[in-house]
Formats: sequence, C-alpha cells, structure tokens
Amino acid sequence: MHSYFFEGKLNGVITLTEVESNHAIKVMRTKENDLVRIINGKGGVATGRISLAHPKKCEVTIIDAKQSPKPAKEITIAIAPTKSNDRIEFFIEKATEIGVTVIIPLICKNSERDKIKLERWRKVALSATKQSQRTWMPVIKEPIKVKSLVESENLPVTKLIAYCEDLPEKSIKEFSDNKDVLVLIGPEGDFTEDEVLYAEKANFTRVNLGENRLRTETAGIVAVTVLN
Repeated sequence: MHSYFFEGKLNGVITLTEVESNHAIKVMRTKENDLVRIINGKGGVATGRISLAHPKKCEVTIIDAKQSPKPAKEITIAIAPTKSNDRIEFFIEKATEIGVTVIIPLICKNSERDKIKLERWRKVALSATKQSQRTWMPVIKEPIKVKSLVESENLPVTKLIAYCEDLPEKSIKEFSDNKDVLVLIGPEGDFTEDEVLYAEKANFTRVNLGENRLRTETAGIVAVTVLN
C-alpha cells in the first residue's frame, strides 16, 4: 500500500490536502476503492479506502486506525546547514530513514548558510517518513544559535558536541546505549573555540565520530546511525 499524510484525527472520511491528493491520484495513480496507508506524523497510522479519487480533494474512508508509541530513544541532531541545499536535504532524508527524532538548524559563526527554508526541510522529512514506513515524523525546529541552544532548558541529559580539532578521546559510540541524546554538528569550518567552551560550560561532552574528517551531512548521518 502507498502511504499518504493527513494532519489530523484518522477516523471517518478524511480529505487529503491538494498536494497529497495530486501525489496520490496523478503521481501514484491511486484509484477509487484502492487501499492506502495514512499517517498523521504523530504516531497515528490507519488503513483506508479511496472513496473519491480527485486530484485536488482526494477522500479516504478510514477502515481501521491505531496509535503507535513514541520511539524508545529520542535522537536530536542540531546541525549547521550546508552551503548546498542538496547536501543538507540528503542528511534530512537519510537521518529520517535511520531514526532521527528531532532536527535543529544550528547557526554557528562559521556557518555557510543562515537562511533556512524550513518548509522545504519538513517536506523532505515527510517524504522520507512515508517512504521508510515510519509513523512518527521528525520534528524540524526553528534555527537557533549555538550559545542560545546550549543555554536552553529541558535539553536531554546526554549532550554531545562533535569536534574535529584536537580529536576528543571519547567516541560517540560510548553513548549509543543512552536513551535520549542531543548532538551538535558544526559547519565545514567547524565550531570556534568559543562555541566549544560555551557548550562545555553547559555540560556538553566533546566526542569524535572517528579518525576521518567528515563533511557536515556525513557527520550527521554517522551520529544518527551510531546512536540508533
């Protein structure tokens, strides 16, 4: 069954958005009476039957629905946006497939980009969520500066910062069993010493992702893979 997104309660007859309707009817060639899978991105998943195959207002009759529990582990990646949109979107796609739960655009002194198209990031995350059969879509938060993030309240107990210079002795692998983890991934020019000091004063631990120097998007994917 193909998967489609509906932001709301999954019961009765629902009407997909124009974007989802077009994707279902024109792109995927879904027809009336076809069974489909519907998710709401917050754990809700349902089986439905197409009752109106309209490319602008596709209607689905919900047959059965259930609520999936939240992921047992919350992996938050705060990552500096890359200069190339394709590269950061590649990270979002793959991290979603692997199991990231929260993505935060991180604005650093050496950032290559400070204008973020959040709606585009969320569109990529949604597409990857449907493709990978996840029921919980990653939360894409508003951009935030390093100092503001590390001073925020209600952060996970395990707080890590991946740093290239003076390769830290601790490996991110040492934290793979921790339940909820936040990892800061810097830009191509890495974090500045001041940014690292801010993080350490806020009880962040410097970690390495291996001996090789990785591109930003690769570092993010490695972090999610190891922690998951």
